[in-house]
Amino acid sequence: MKKILILASFALLISGCSFFKGKDENANQQMPPLPVGVVTAKMGDIPISLSFNGQIVGELDVIIKAKVTGSIEKQLFTPGQAVKEGDVLYEIEPDKYLVNFNNAAAEFRRASNLKAANAISQKEFDAVKAAYSNAKIDYEYSKVKAPFSGVVGDNLKDVGAYVSPADADLVRLTKLDPIYVKFGISDVEKLKLDTKLNNGEWENKNSQVNIKVGGKDYNGTLKFIDNVINSYTATVDAKAEFDNPNLELKPGIYTKVTVNGFHQKNGIKLPQVAILQDLSNPFVYVVENGKVVKKIVKIVSQNATEAVVSEGLKDGDLVVIDNFKKIRVGANVNPLNEEARAKEMQMMQQQAAQKAMEGNK
Repeated sequence: MKKILILASFALLISGCSFFKGKDENANQQMPPLPVGVVTAKMGDIPISLSFNGQIVGELDVIIKAKVTGSIEKQLFTPGQAVKEGDVLYEIEPDKYLVNFNNAAAEFRRASNLKAANAISQKEFDAVKAAYSNAKIDYEYSKVKAPFSGVVGDNLKDVGAYVSPADADLVRLTKLDPIYVKFGISDVEKLKLDTKLNNGEWENKNSQVNIKVGGKDYNGTLKFIDNVINSYTATVDAKAEFDNPNLELKPGIYTKVTVNGFHQKNGIKLPQVAILQDLSNPFVYVVENGKVVKKIVKIVSQNATEAVVSEGLKDGDLVVIDNFKKIRVGANVNPLNEEARAKEMQMMQQQAAQKAMEGNK
């Protein structure tokens, strides 16, 4: 009897375990696949944006000096003023140099007549001619002119100051239209850029460059990328040109430079939220046959919102973009694209509203 009771208890235990196990399996089977948001991978030529730190600089930036000796009689500009090429900035005793020029011109006419009559030697004529030319140049230099269009700085010499070519810095002149932004590309980035262009993975379709200054965007053109590493900065120098007709961009301003125009061939653009990271590689979750699959990817460019993938995905892959804490590799899921998620959200909101109405009755 004792043995019979033990066997009966054991059988009952096994039966109970089987009951609960079957109940759990039925419960699992009844749970619907977890809905997850997805985006469809679309392969194509994807624009690549490269960002660098740069500084606005003028193309021409010079200190204008006096080329004749004398006192400054007039200053014909206001500091900070935009001037055009040929505008007179200072006058340095122009009347005196005009008198010298007129005398030299008269002497030159007299010498020309004498030379025609063979009354003076060639050497004497050449000396008079040289004096005339020098007097003409000095008179022209007595009116200090802007050598190019730009913006003048503060005057370095006041009216009445005695100046000479040896010591006379008069004013700074900077060309601002067009204006340039200089920036550096690291040797690693330059090597990557050259390699991808040479092997055909990237294509350069244009040379557009963008900067943002004072909350405003400005578009320019990439003009130059050096092939030699700058020993002072350990980078490759680059320069972009921007039209600046209103002189809004000023030299010295530091700004972020975004270089566009490069395209990843056969690339895929994804939301940044889809990119995950394990101990060694970036990866994404993909839905295949209703199950979650992990795929290692190679990222060639990314910013705060988007990433461009060159390897690891194929055209049409359904890439998961949410519910990462609730899914694992092999889990059954229901992929919902943007339209389907919007419909589901609308249905949930309608159900919630219906329940609220029923609760108020």
